[in-house]
Amino acid sequence: MHIERVDPLDLDLDTADALAEVFTASERADGPDLPVRTGPDLLTALQLGSDSRPVTALWVARDGDRVVAQATADLPWRDNTDRADVHVRVHPDVRGRGVGGDLWRTALSFVDGAGRSRLHSGAWVGSPGVAVLERWGLTRTSRGVIRRLDVHATPRSTWDRLYVEALGHAGDYELLRQVGRTPADRVEAMVELHASMNDAPRSDADDEPDRWDAQRLGDYEGAMAGRRQTLYRVMARHRGTGEWAGQSMLAFNEFSPSSAFQEDTTVVRAHRGHRLGLLMKATMLAWITEERPELATVDTWNDATNHHMIAINERLGSTVVATRQGFRADR
Repeated sequence: MHIERVDPLDLDLDTADALAEVFTASERADGPDLPVRTGPDLLTALQLGSDSRPVTALWVARDGDRVVAQATADLPWRDNTDRADVHVRVHPDVRGRGVGGDLWRTALSFVDGAGRSRLHSGAWVGSPGVAVLERWGLTRTSRGVIRRLDVHATPRSTWDRLYVEALGHAGDYELLRQVGRTPADRVEAMVELHASMNDAPRSDADDEPDRWDAQRLGDYEGAMAGRRQTLYRVMARHRGTGEWAGQSMLAFNEFSPSSAFQEDTTVVRAHRGHRLGLLMKATMLAWITEERPELATVDTWNDATNHHMIAINERLGSTVVATRQGFRADR
C-alpha cells in the first residue's frame, strides 16, 4: 500500500473515476442506497466544495496501481475555525489490512499541525465504521437522516393537495421562482434568507452561525454552477410589506440527471406559522418534475432533531434510506 497526498486542483479525471468507484463500493457495502457517484461529480466537488475552494487536504491510497482508499480533511475558514472534518473511505476489497487506520493517522497529524481542536467525522448507522470511529476515540454526537422521494411513485395529486392546504394559511404571501445565480438586485435579500438557516437544529452546539454576505453567496452559487448542480429556488414574499419570508432550494445534478438533492429550506422567524415550508416544497416538486421529467429521486438530509421539517418531508412522500451517525473528538 502506498499513500500520497494529492492537490485536488491537480486531480485528473482517471483518478477521480477510481475514487468515485471506491466511494460507491464503500457505500454499497455499508448499506445506504445512495446515487452512484461519478468521476466528474466527485472531481468538481473536491475542487469547488460549497464555496469555490478545494477541499483542504486529500490523500489517495493505492495497492500497486489500483486506487483503493481515500481520506479528506476540510478546515472551515470563514467561521468555526477551530473545527476539522475528516472522512476516510476504503474499498471493501481491502478492508482489514490497516489502510484506513494509516489514512486516519495521516489526516490527524495534518489536523493537529493546523491547530484545530474540534475533530468531526461520521459513519453510516449499521456499518462497521461506527465501531471503528469509537475505537479510534471519538464520541457520538447527533444523527443526520437521508430521506428519499420517488417522484414517479408519488402521485402528483399529493403535492397539489398539500399546496392547497398550505395556501389556505399563506394567502398573504406570493411565491417566486429562480434558476441559477441570484440577480444583483436580489442579493441582499438572498443573503438574509441564507442567514435565517442559522437557527435550525444543529448537530454541534459549539458550531458558530454561518456568516453570510454577498461574497459567500457568490462563492456558493459559483461552486454549484461549476459542479453542474443547477439551483432551483422557490421563494416566499409577504405581499403587504414586500419582506422576503423564506426559500426552498433544490440542486439538480446535471452529471446524473435522474437525481437531485434538497438544499436548505428555511422560513424567516417573523413569518413562521403560515405553513410556508410546506407551500414552497410542494410548489418545488410540482415545478421540478414538470421542468425536468428525467428526474426520478430527490434526497434530503435532516438533523434527526428537526422534527418540523421531517414531518413536512414525510407528508410529501419521502422515506428514510440512510442514517448518518456523527462523531466528535476534542484534540
